[in-house]
Amino acid sequence: MTTNPFAVAFACVAAHALAAPPTDWTFQLQCRSSLDPDTPAFNLPIGSSLSSQYVTLDDDGGVAIRVVLGLPDATEGVFYGRQGVGGLIHTVNSTEPVYSSGIALRNGRIAMPIFFSGVEVRNTTGALEQYFAPGGPEGVSGFSSLSITSDGALGYRGDFGSEQKNIIDEFVSGVRTQTQVANTFDGLYSYLFSPKLNDARQMAAKVFPQAGGQAIYRWEPGGSRTLIAQTGAIYNAFVNSIALADNGLIAFSGRRTADARWQVMRADGTSETLIAQGGDLGIVDSSIANFPPVVNSDGLVALRASDAVSTALWVGDGDGLVKLIEYGQSIDTDIGPLTFGFDFGGLTGKQVMNGAIAINDDGQVAFAAFLNNGTIGVFVATPDDTCAPDFTGEGVLDFFDVQAFLAAFAAHDPGADLAPDGLFDFFDVQAFLQAFAAGCP
Repeated sequence: MTTNPFAVAFACVAAHALAAPPTDWTFQLQCRSSLDPDTPAFNLPIGSSLSSQYVTLDDDGGVAIRVVLGLPDATEGVFYGRQGVGGLIHTVNSTEPVYSSGIALRNGRIAMPIFFSGVEVRNTTGALEQYFAPGGPEGVSGFSSLSITSDGALGYRGDFGSEQKNIIDEFVSGVRTQTQVANTFDGLYSYLFSPKLNDARQMAAKVFPQAGGQAIYRWEPGGSRTLIAQTGAIYNAFVNSIALADNGLIAFSGRRTADARWQVMRADGTSETLIAQGGDLGIVDSSIANFPPVVNSDGLVALRASDAVSTALWVGDGDGLVKLIEYGQSIDTDIGPLTFGFDFGGLTGKQVMNGAIAINDDGQVAFAAFLNNGTIGVFVATPDDTCAPDFTGEGVLDFFDVQAFLAAFAAHDPGADLAPDGLFDFFDVQAFLQAFAAGCP
């Protein structure tokens, strides 16, 4: 009786699910500002500044960010780029600031809040597609912390005299339609924080209830609301801004009542998952409260906080946490290798992160960061989440992957040459077994 060595090798293979966030990432520079005439900029003119500007990210990896300019005919503008190619798509020349830093990008539409003058929606060529003037059916003024959906609806907090309203604002068959989601004059809330809106027309925000304390709600289409978290036995404070994914997942930062420790949580309306907390991978506890996290529909959360050296960026999914960038980390740029971070000295000290961050449903993370030559670069980080032994592509390693590998091996499929040496032999089987046992991110 002969024994099949492959059968023996595979006899003890057990199934296990893929888990933990990706650990391998590719970074691509989209633009880099420069105020120094001796240092070239990338996809931007010399004399451009990205300081304190917030990057926004589309589902296809495109990014947009407001730019402060020192050009003879332009004082500010908007950059749009994708896959390392881009430039200024719109500029203005004014003695006063025109646009706020909180622009929003979705499905090729860029919503640009104008100070005291409504919102412009432009496409990625800079052409004006829609203008939302102050007022409308609800009579609101001010557009705080803007969200835009794939079909062009806006979500924001608007002022109504001394009161506030959270509004969904859109044009339906050419008619401007505003849907009031929450307000501060019906007895439920004394203060509304800037909301987030997704394509399903769910809206989420932190509020101060009239009864006291703090709460985070998600309002469903039609007006019902879901309590996500509230202060009391578990939390005694929340960061003002939260994140909302297209499938309704919410990420927020809260301070625990029991030990005053800050943590980043992901919630779906029925349960919560701990993503990170002070002390994890060197996170300085109080720094979690400085900027809000972001979340995508797969539950991947990105957060900026500080370590013992400087500001930094982490990603986590509840099964693991990865530090994505930190001070002194080498990065390839258009002018060669640089390192993340710049030492401003004094009280400011060493800084890496610049402004808020963004994430999309492909797991890409966009951020602006200081570089050691004094410039600021906008990057898109893309996870390398290929998993060699996951031959079925279903996200679970089990015997079906073994069967698929053996079929590919027998057919001399190049994908089964895991050694790789151009041969199909036991070394490929050995490589498969080792990769299978190690699992995948």
